[in-house]
Amino acid sequence: MQSKSKFKMIKNIVISAAMMLFIFGCERAAPVQNQPIEVTLTSIQANVFDLNCAVSGCHLGSSAPLGLDLSEGNAFGSLVNVPSGEVPALMRVLPGDPENSYLVHKIEGRPTIIGDRMPRGRPDPLTSEEIQAVRDWIAAGAKDN
Repeated sequence: MQSKSKFKMIKNIVISAAMMLFIFGCERAAPVQNQPIEVTLTSIQANVFDLNCAVSGCHLGSSAPLGLDLSEGNAFGSLVNVPSGEVPALMRVLPGDPENSYLVHKIEGRPTIIGDRMPRGRPDPLTSEEIQAVRDWIAAGAKDN
């Protein structure tokens, strides 16, 4: 009988320890201060498109709305000097001209857009830093770098 009692006690200790590891293991460290987004497509891809746009159900793959695939390796060809599917008079990205690039209109939520501000379905729009990085990339010629 005594061995069953010891086994039960050890079992309870193991379960308690596992629960504590689970509870404390789920805590995350304070976020590391993010580095500014560089004005390159590579940085914008990693810090904006991959996190906010090229996600399941959005601008990813062959089922992307209006053919706008913002996944890595496809974003440049889907954006630069391509007429907008919603407002064909505007290019999605017109190199050197963020004011006349429909992408900027969509992420800023301008009244000139058709449909929703992007990214849709998110609790918050892009940050001012993210929007500025996109604007600066376009102003610098929207290069594929």
